[in-house]
Amino acid sequence: STNVLLNTPALESVFTPLEITAALFAATIHDVDHPGLTNQFLINSSSELALMYNDESVLENHHLAVAFKLLQNDGCDIFCNMSKKQRQTLRKMVIDMVLSTDMSKHMSLLADLKTMVETKKVAGSGVLLLDNYTDRIQVLENLVHCADLSNPTKPLILYRRWVDLLMEEFFQQGDREREMNMDISPMCDRHSATIEKSQVG
Repeated sequence: STNVLLNTPALESVFTPLEITAALFAATIHDVDHPGLTNQFLINSSSELALMYNDESVLENHHLAVAFKLLQNDGCDIFCNMSKKQRQTLRKMVIDMVLSTDMSKHMSLLADLKTMVETKKVAGSGVLLLDNYTDRIQVLENLVHCADLSNPTKPLILYRRWVDLLMEEFFQQGDREREMNMDISPMCDRHSATIEKSQVG
């Protein structure tokens, strides 16, 4: 989905090869080693990950740490031919993009993007003037975030398959919450949640 969005007419010539590489890598690793539980569950249960990341974007920080650690394994550094400066820039962009997939940041991401689009578009052209890092990464963050949530745009057979898998993951978390006498998270109670209602934004 990230590749499709990067190649839309409005964006296909906007980003540098390094920015495109960072976006594709961020999209690839943004859920690596996901435990099938939400940030809130990890925080509420005082999990090791929540303690390690001080309750801040727990999963997103974990995905980043695992991915960059994997790059240190023999034969796994796909960026070995980049300069030190390129690697540092790529790492910063990837961190920013993956952290933006934290759903607790969803509304602020949308609001900031709307404001930026209203102030940065070139009059009459429909093109955005992205002339600094803040604006460029903001669009890339939203792009990766949109791709992360793009399941409903897939063909119906794929969409239904992923919804079934996701809902079962939620229900398993709800089962654990029930066993631990915790409040059951929204959409996680297999006895009352409905798939149809969960799919409405």
